[in-house]
Order: sequence, then C-alpha cells, then structure tokens
Amino acid sequence: MPDITTFERLRACGRAETFSTTRHHLGFFRNVSFAATYTYTDTSLSTPLKPLVYQSLRTVIARHSILSAVPVNEDKSHPDVYFARLPCIDLKTCVLFVEREKGFKGDGRDEELELTLQEQHNRNFKDELGTKPFWRLIVLHAPGDSSTFTAVWVFHHALADGSSALVFHGAFLAALKVASATQSATDAVDYVVESSQTTLIPALDDLHPLPISTLFLIKALLGSILPSWFNPRPAKLWTGAPVTSEPLAAKCKVRSLVLSPSTTKRVLELGRKNRTTMQGTLQSLLASATLANLDEQEYSRVRISGPISLRRFMRWDGGSLDDEFVNGVSEYTLVHGREAENESISWDTARTVRAAIQTELDKKGSNSVIGLLRYVSDMHKFFTEQVGKERGNSLELSNVGGWKASRGAGGTGEGWRWKVGRCAFSQSPNVTGAALAVSVVTGGDGCAVLVFTWHDGIVEDMFVERVVGTVERAVETIEGA
Repeated sequence: MPDITTFERLRACGRAETFSTTRHHLGFFRNVSFAATYTYTDTSLSTPLKPLVYQSLRTVIARHSILSAVPVNEDKSHPDVYFARLPCIDLKTCVLFVEREKGFKGDGRDEELELTLQEQHNRNFKDELGTKPFWRLIVLHAPGDSSTFTAVWVFHHALADGSSALVFHGAFLAALKVASATQSATDAVDYVVESSQTTLIPALDDLHPLPISTLFLIKALLGSILPSWFNPRPAKLWTGAPVTSEPLAAKCKVRSLVLSPSTTKRVLELGRKNRTTMQGTLQSLLASATLANLDEQEYSRVRISGPISLRRFMRWDGGSLDDEFVNGVSEYTLVHGREAENESISWDTARTVRAAIQTELDKKGSNSVIGLLRYVSDMHKFFTEQVGKERGNSLELSNVGGWKASRGAGGTGEGWRWKVGRCAFSQSPNVTGAALAVSVVTGGDGCAVLVFTWHDGIVEDMFVERVVGTVERAVETIEGA
C-alpha cells in the first residue's frame, strides 16, 4: 500500500472540510450519496454500458480535480489536515456494476436502490488508503440492457456538499452524451485515469470571510459553558436515544418515500398558495408526523435542523461556482410543538420555517454556525465529548432542490437522447447529530423522493415506518384539498 504522505500536497482542508474528516476518522459519519437514473430515449444503443460509464467518468475526473484528492491526517485538526493528489485512479477500484434482480419500472419505491444505499452508508473510505479515491460509483442496471441504469455516486463529505452532487451528475450526463456519440463498441477501455493537474477550488474559509459578531460569539460561548442558563433544552423534547458510546458498531438503516409527479406538483402549488416553500411544507409535515407517533405525555416538541447552502455568497477569483464542487453550508434550527389534532399540516408552521430560512439567508453567511468552527481547536474532542449525552436535534431535513433540465444540456448524434429521471439524495446518519435524517430531491421525472436514514438502536424501525406512513397519508390529505 502506498504512503499517502508522499503524494503531492494540494492545500489544507478548510474548517468545514475538517469537520467532515474528523467525523469520518471517528466513524461518526461515513458518506453522502446521490443516485440518478439515466435513460436512453431511443429503442437501441450501439455501445455497451461499461465503456460508456468509464469514458464519461474519465471526462468528469479531468474536469473536477477534487475527485483525485484524498484527505491526509484525518486524525488531526485544522490546519494539519490536507488534501493530497492521487497519482492516478484505477476505475476498477471505485466503480461497481450490479445487475438488478427485479428491474425498476420507474414508479413507486426502488427497494433495490434502498438496499444499495443501506450497504453504502455502512461503508467508509478507510480501506486501502492511497489506492483509490474517496468516492465510488455503483451502477444498477438490468441484465444486458445499456439503455437504462441508476448511477449511485457515494462520496466523502469533505470532497463536496449535497448541492455539488447535482454538479457531478450534470457533468456525468454531459460526458455520457459525448461518449455515446463518439465511443465505439470495439474501442479498447482504459481503466486507469491520470489525475487532473488543475488547482483545487479554495476552501469555504477562503471564499467567504464568515464574520462573527462579538454578541453572537458571547451568546454561543455562554450557551456552551452554561447551557442550562443560556441554552436550556426545551421541555419534553424528543431526540431519540442518547449518543452511542459505540459509534463503529452503529448500523445505518434506510427507508424511502416517493411522491408521484402529480403529488409533488400539487404540494409545491399548495406551498406557494400558502406563501411557503417545499422545505417549509415538508418540515411541517415531518414535525407533525413525528409527534403524532410519540407519547404525548412524555414528548411535546421536536427540534429540526436543515442545511443552508452558502454557494451564492461565496466569491472565487476563478469565476462562477455554479458548476463547481464546493463545501459550503450553514444551518438553521427550529423547535416545533404539537399542532391541533385535526390538522394534517399547519401552514402557519410551514411559513415559520420559510421565515427562519430567510432570516439565515439574509445574514449572507455572517453569524453562522459554520463560522464558529474557527474557535474549535480540537475537533475530535468536540465530537467525543458528546458521547453518552442527549443529542440536540430530533430530525435533520436536507433538501437539495430539483433536477433542472438545463443540467448536462446539449449533445449531438446519439448522445442527445440521454435523460435523467428518478433521483434520490441520502446520507449516513451523524452519530452525534439528529436521531433521524431526511434527505430530499426532486428528480427529472418530477417525483420528490424523501430518504430516511437512522442508526439501529437510536430510533426503532417500526417508529420510522409509522412516521413515513403518517407523512404519506398527510400528503394524500392535502393533495385532495
């Protein structure tokens, strides 16, 4: 196994990236995933699937240098953690083709995908360091069929944030179109890719000042030192079981909920009509559904957090960051109480969520939680001190929006016929984070997909099933409104 400390040093990991390298090293967080189903809209495709995928990946790797980067010194804190460049990437080490047993018809749950996500979210990137990248691609396909496949990109969170997964698939789609128009079935496949020599995009710390006011800092410090006085835990707050003392043994579970195109469209329309957003609507539904399945005598509140992308506020000398991999998010949190029993959704609550997000956006990255990381000198201690304690949040709702038809647009010859349909965004649960993580994306097929992930023993499987069922019934109710 090669010595990764001899690899070319690229740059230090920023504090947000170090947040992720620390969690990965401790086994507190394993990876993020984004699955997209690609369909060739004509009756036949002349090139086999594997050469198309390999050639498309070669193009994406050449375009985005972070795909050739691996974190070094994950056991340390900022600024001693850094990215090094792999000399090359052998695609056979990071691409896996899996034949589906049942096939996917494009409607409802994709249970084979769920099993793949569950397997992947229980795997890290610590094996054979220096021989393969900190990402992998799993391709689910029907036997002998190159015209439809699901590409599951699984990546270390230090490489990119959730919105960057949309960038990956946009680049992959564009490359797939070119490969389909130029690749021949008889062309030899070169599995080894020379790493991109382009400079890495700077870390968030160098793309945004993340200013912190004195008052904001004092409040954060007092809340940390004297939480019972300055940051008291809400009464009857449900947050699942305490942070486990055996994080390496924590097993991730996965369950998805698919909203049909008509249902997704209706939910969006009702949200706009009631002056809120998809995030606000879903958060109100999730809060109500979670509380509805808890003992009301014991629990009356849930706290939900959600990441907020800072991409629009980041400034790079190299130009626009719209089509680049970045790692820049902050978050908002909101405590929810029980709603009236006859309400399947509270539009007042949904509007409150929208207002909370807008308040955070109006700060444009200032006085943000992510900005406070500069005051954490020992990131490992920051996490390990939370073991055995009650967790702070009940749920995390992460919504990366929707697939835009403009992504990967263009293509000539056979290539233009490729389209992206169903998408699914997910992430492994955070050992010290929310008891239940819910990740959302609306695919090119118009379906909003919610992927629920949790650790076995922190939340019971049947409890999640009841929450999912309650959300599903509530959506049906408001769809008919």
